[in-house]
Amino acid sequence: MYLSISKKILAWYKKHQRKLPWRKYKSQKDRHYKVFLSEFMLQQTQVKTAIPYFNNFYKNIDSIEKLSNVSQSRVNKLWQGLGYYRRAKYLLETSKIISNKYNSKLPQSYSELIKLPGIGDYTAKALLSIAFDKSEIGIDGNVVRVISRLFCLKDKKKIPQYVEKLKVKKNSSSLMQGIMELGALVCKPKNPDCINCCLKSLCKFKGNKKIVLLKGSKKKIKKLNACIYIKNKKILLTRKNNFGPLKGFLNVPIFESYSNDLQADLNKFFKQKIKYLLLKKVKISISNLIADINCIKIKNLNKINDNYIFYTNKQIQKNFKSSFLDKILKRAEGI
Repeated sequence: MYLSISKKILAWYKKHQRKLPWRKYKSQKDRHYKVFLSEFMLQQTQVKTAIPYFNNFYKNIDSIEKLSNVSQSRVNKLWQGLGYYRRAKYLLETSKIISNKYNSKLPQSYSELIKLPGIGDYTAKALLSIAFDKSEIGIDGNVVRVISRLFCLKDKKKIPQYVEKLKVKKNSSSLMQGIMELGALVCKPKNPDCINCCLKSLCKFKGNKKIVLLKGSKKKIKKLNACIYIKNKKILLTRKNNFGPLKGFLNVPIFESYSNDLQADLNKFFKQKIKYLLLKKVKISISNLIADINCIKIKNLNKINDNYIFYTNKQIQKNFKSSFLDKILKRAEGI
């Protein structure tokens, strides 16, 4: 049964796979780099979103050697707009390690890959399977959905043992990509196309809405205050925010709410009495959480911390600008 499932997936994938830029390569070395780059980009990002960023990044930096020799600001600039910037940091760190320790060649063992920054269990197995055609299957959201429906599983812990049974000795790369492709194009989260699924004769789900499926974890909500202070047509920015996903990036002053008293929170954060105007409340997705943000116009700042710098709009454009800052600045238009 399991071999039959794998064969059906391989046959379907051969016929229906999408033409994606990281599936076209000039050599094995090029293949390894493209898979490496794409796997970092595809962490928490949909394929259609990643494609233009991948094309632009590869056009500018087309090998691990070249990547290992550029600055973080250069990588961030090419990554700009893709979000989850910690991936860009880990991408560069890992490329430097590969360049120095492995002579710019992607490691071929799980034990070596798993030690590299930004590479967890899924990415390590995906690299081994897709780049080297080794008998591995990384388990991502698509794989979880396909397997849980196919075998009608309600316990997520059982998925790896069923994935293990589907492994093949040859064409592992196509099998893993085939399962993910099936999840993306046919076995979709909502309205799965069960009628046209290559596994419909073997699937226990078959579109039965009464079957309780495994659900993804909900994003946590964090309450933040984004403080917008403009003086002489310049906006106050800093890289010293302590909030996790935004740490180290150029942004307006941001802090988590201390209490339910906004006035008291602002006074405590800036260490002075603040006059302010609450512009609006917005929600922005950051990393693995939802930021519930007060966008605040600060009317006075008598003392300005050395960590803060005023930037003109031109200066901001020249620097790497996170998508978060971009969204916040749009809220500040006209103030």
